[in-house]
Amino acid sequence: MDKVDGVDKVDWVRFWFVLSAVFLCWACTPSDSGVDGTLLVGERPLAGAQLEIYLKSGKDRSVAPFAVATTDERGRYRLDLPPGRYYLIGKKREEGDDGRDRMLMAECPTNPVEVRGRVRVPPFSLREMGRGAGLVPEPGTAVQGRVVSDGGPVEGAWVYVYTNQASGLMGPSYAEAVRTDEVGRYRIPLPAGSYYLAARRRGDGSRLGEPAPGDLNGVHAGNPVVVIRGQEIDLEDIRVSVVEPETRAQRRNEGKFVATETAFTGRVVDGRGTPQAGIFVFAYLDRRMVGKPTYISEPSSEDGSFTLYLSSGGTYYIGARSRFGGPLEPGERVGTYGGRADHGADIERGAQVLLDDLQVREVW
Repeated sequence: MDKVDGVDKVDWVRFWFVLSAVFLCWACTPSDSGVDGTLLVGERPLAGAQLEIYLKSGKDRSVAPFAVATTDERGRYRLDLPPGRYYLIGKKREEGDDGRDRMLMAECPTNPVEVRGRVRVPPFSLREMGRGAGLVPEPGTAVQGRVVSDGGPVEGAWVYVYTNQASGLMGPSYAEAVRTDEVGRYRIPLPAGSYYLAARRRGDGSRLGEPAPGDLNGVHAGNPVVVIRGQEIDLEDIRVSVVEPETRAQRRNEGKFVATETAFTGRVVDGRGTPQAGIFVFAYLDRRMVGKPTYISEPSSEDGSFTLYLSSGGTYYIGARSRFGGPLEPGERVGTYGGRADHGADIERGAQVLLDDLQVREVW
């Protein structure tokens, strides 16, 4: 009798027949087993969000979800499942106040959920990824103030709260961010502690991205700000000034973006080969690709093209990411160079090397 990997073909046929029968029976069973619930953002029902079901906890979740449901206009979902133990994750991508996509996500607080019949899951709220950094405001504790430029209030500026100065008060590693109102005022609820404040208004109104010439940028003169439990503190004005082209150029000439004769060039794409704009490409000397990269490219252009300048030749390990600095957050696009198994590429000093397409994917 023919065998497949040492097993009789008849046995394989019986196995798949039984497995198919089990799934067919479950699919035909009345909907008396599964989960029902509601997804929220704050206290508002969240329509069009996804509820994903996994068989493993978050640390081990590296596969596609077992099942997915979408919430209705009242934030409700209903999903039929066979009896078992499941991990529920809520997710949604939507446009934020700055006109860019923001990623909402949360794990069900009662994970794992035991399904034995129809289970009503308590409502839980999704929060924006990359914001908050775990800061839980304390009652009656906050800072408030104004953002001004040349003596006038600045409407629509973003005020950022950092827990330390390691990032230079730049990049997405802030702990919280709020936008000023029409008279330049802001209020930020916080727990007691010591913080550093900065403010920026970009021409396109966005929350993230390096300030460009013409944007407004500044830091609070009284940093660090000490926040006392139970007190709302009125701060002195945060003064912002126009980013001058000469200042930005000088920073670039002294930093990791400086143009040289040695460079990798290429294109960033997604899994379908579609060009990806706004992606930073990084070069590391260490094959582990941890910590701060040695060289960083400008964000990729609309056609996905990039140029990664280097100061010398050698072997570099190449990665890509849609954000510059800070911990990796769900919703980001990341990838590593696939031209070699170790993600490395060789280059001689003074040469320009065209790399194969560098593929990125969105992570959650």
